[in-house]
Amino acid sequence: MKLAFAATTTLLLAACAGGGLSTTESSLQHHRWTLASVNGEPVSTDIGSELAIGEHMAISGLAGCNRFFGSARLEQGRLKADPLASTKMACLSDTIQQVETAVLTTLNQGAAVSHDDRQLILTGSDYTLGYRLADVD
Repeated sequence: MKLAFAATTTLLLAACAGGGLSTTESSLQHHRWTLASVNGEPVSTDIGSELAIGEHMAISGLAGCNRFFGSARLEQGRLKADPLASTKMACLSDTIQQVETAVLTTLNQGAAVSHDDRQLILTGSDYTLGYRLADVD
């Protein structure tokens, strides 16, 4: 019984570690993602934080209170933005500012990517961002 449990646990962990689909630039491009969580904590949909990844890995979106845009690259399973340009509006609440900081820090520092057809997870050194697919074909 213990051996069967250990084998099942090992298979489940291996499946989870696989991160869903193989991540390539083409699998990330042409999608819009809505931020659903930061470090496992839900993010209010009222904040409207989103990430769009377009042709040639052009990225844009709303971090929290500011829009950002630039380009990114995918290297060895890590997504890293080149220096991003953004608007410079003051955030109206600490909660929105915290979301904004998490998004911009993670994109600028780079993050491991895992995704499937409905979720995108960016795991950086300080934050884990959970996105859900916003575009519908």
